[in-house]
Amino acid sequence: MLQVVDDALGSAAAARKKTSNDADAKFKKAIDALSAYEKKYHVRETVAKTMAEAEAKDKSSSTILKRLKETFLVREDLAP
Repeated sequence: MLQVVDDALGSAAAARKKTSNDADAKFKKAIDALSAYEKKYHVRETVAKTMAEAEAKDKSSSTILKRLKETFLVREDLAP
């Protein structure tokens, strides 16, 4: 899961301010991975909701994704 998020952040950094279909696809995959982890280990559903709100407000998805990644206490032995 952490690798998926890191790939999304790296892709966004490489694209900089340009539109990137690759970055968009990787962000979708990262959001899905974080959502699945959250549902399994935290019994909440805030990742997808937070990302949808960010897109609606046109805030930086990479900043929010980084913050969400840091929010979860991920134990490597439990991470899918």
